[in-house]
Formats: sequence, structure tokens, C-alpha cells
Amino acid sequence: MNFDFQTPPYRALLEECRDLEAFHSICTCRGKRSLHEMIKCFEIFIPIVRGNLELLEELAYDFVKRQAQQNVMYTEVRYSPHFLAKGGTLSGEGAVDAEPVINAITSGLRKGEKDFGAKVNQILCCIAWRPDWAADVVQIAHERRDDFPCAVVGIDIAAGEEHFDKERYPHLHEPHLRAFKRANKLNLNVTMHAGEVGNSSNVKDAVLNYGATRIGHGYSLIVDPDLMNEMREKNIHFEICPTSSLETGAWKFDEAMGEDWRNHPVVSMINHGMMVGFNSDDPAVFNTSLTWQLRIAVGKIGIDTESILKTVHDSINASFLNEDEKCSLRKALGEFSKGNYNTLLKIQDDNAERIFKRT
Repeated sequence: MNFDFQTPPYRALLEECRDLEAFHSICTCRGKRSLHEMIKCFEIFIPIVRGNLELLEELAYDFVKRQAQQNVMYTEVRYSPHFLAKGGTLSGEGAVDAEPVINAITSGLRKGEKDFGAKVNQILCCIAWRPDWAADVVQIAHERRDDFPCAVVGIDIAAGEEHFDKERYPHLHEPHLRAFKRANKLNLNVTMHAGEVGNSSNVKDAVLNYGATRIGHGYSLIVDPDLMNEMREKNIHFEICPTSSLETGAWKFDEAMGEDWRNHPVVSMINHGMMVGFNSDDPAVFNTSLTWQLRIAVGKIGIDTESILKTVHDSINASFLNEDEKCSLRKALGEFSKGNYNTLLKIQDDNAERIFKRT
């Protein structure tokens, strides 16, 4: 892959923009059904913020504000500090200094926490196509794991699953696996993109070899009931992103027939008793929010109120918080659900078909 901002079509696309609406349209991923097309969106707008520490701090602050506006009490925000650092392109080479980026983002998050009351911690991403960054991500995460508020509480690998393929991509596989073996020895928390556009074996690999306790997406495993059983028994949590799954092509369906949300992979996962939670993925690139993902879950997929509340409970349990903090969130969820359960039932879309097994 080549995502060089200086070459067509990226520069030409920007030069053609005449207003904010036009710029917004080329920075969002809609109607492409491709993960690689989604990744290209980042190379359009990331150069604008790359290395701009003041702007990154402001964006982090605004992120906390938007979470608070949605009544989100706790977030684990993930990003690649190397990709946002000066010189940190997907197709480039050479070392970059990620520390100033993390300092700026941490500062913005902390100011946002203070002003808006929403709690945020950080997950640092390795990038599949930049194996040279992996060891540094692990080292930084280790050094900043106790740097609260807004500490680094986990690590991930994003931007593709090619690093799982040790036969075709040994140069991607070996450095990442080596870095995550060290992360396991350091007892760092691991969540990992797997089984999104890759096959189900990547999910198993992420858990057994990379030490993941959470899986980003993982939709491909629904074709393997035995693997679903194994993941359920291991209490592996799956981070479900409805809009993202449609736009990246991760959710497979008959393109000629179009999508039927009632057949989304999360239906099989929940019916199989697996731990799942709803997430926004990148809200800017997909032009969405956590609130909208829950609207889709209820109104289009047809998830009932009890199941929605269980996904929130599962998300709390799978979070990288300490047990006291989890207890506090569970208590808040319990108080909210008791006081608002009838209201939640009323706002549930009357046309949404209830397709989940009730226990």
C-alpha cells in the first residue's frame, strides 16, 4: 500500500475543495465498503494535524467535550502517537518521536476531564504496516501505565491484519509478535483488531499468541461455532461497531440484496452468549457517534433493552479500569436502569423486531 499525501489523488482532492462541506466529504468513509479506502481517509486530513501539538491538544479537549455531551461516563480512546508525530507516515521510514504527541493529547484529555467530568484513558496503537514502531509503543505504554489521570491503559494493532500472516508478511509479523510477547511479560492490557476483514483464525491468534482479552470487531468468527464457544469460555470481549462494519466491508452480505441489519454478526454473537459492547470506531471518519451506534442497535438490528443494558455491563467488565472503578460504573448503570427502564422501553423503536433469545 502507498498512502503518500504528496501524490495524486490526495493533493488534487484537497485542491478541489471549496468549502467545509466538500472537505468533510473527502475525510469521511461512506459507501466504499473497503477498509483500505477508509484508511486512505486518514492520509487526507492527518497531514493537517501531524506534528501540530497545539492543535492535537485542542482536539483531545474537544473529544472529551463530545463524550460528555453524549453522557458517556468513561472512554478508552485509541490512536497511534507515531502516526500523528512529525514524519509519521504509513509508507515512510525512519524513527519518529511520539512522546510530544502523547504529552499534548494527555494534556488536552486532562483539561477536558476537569472541565466536563467525563473520564478518559488511552490505548496506544501499533500500525500493521509500520512494524518499526511496535517496540516503542510497548515501551511507552509501560512507562505511562500509571500516569493518571488519562494514563495509557492498553495497546492495540490497527490499520489491517496483514501482520498475522507470517508466511506472506514475515517482516510485519515478527516485530509485532515480539513486541506483544514483551507486552505480555509486562502485564500490559491488550485489545486487538482481528477478524474484521481477516479470517477467523486471526481472532484465535490475537488471543492465544498476542495476549488479547478484547477483540476489535471479530465478525468473521461467526462461521466457526467451535471458536465462538472457545472465545465465550475465555470471556473474550468483542468491540462491535455497526457503521464501521458496513463501511469497511467487514460485515459480509449479498451485495446485490443489500444489508439487512437484522442479520448483522452481532446477532449471532449475542445469541451465542458472547461478551459484546457497542462502540463508535473513529467517529470523525465514519461521521457517527456512540449514540448513533446504539440507535442502530435498537432501531435497525432490533436489540431489546435488556440486551443493550447487558452490553454496557459487559463493556464495563472488559474495560481496563481497576475493580473499584468498575464497581462505581456498575453502580451508576444499575441506578440509571432502575430509574429509567420504562422510559428505555418506550423509546425502543416500535418497528424493531425482537430477534434475541430471552433468558
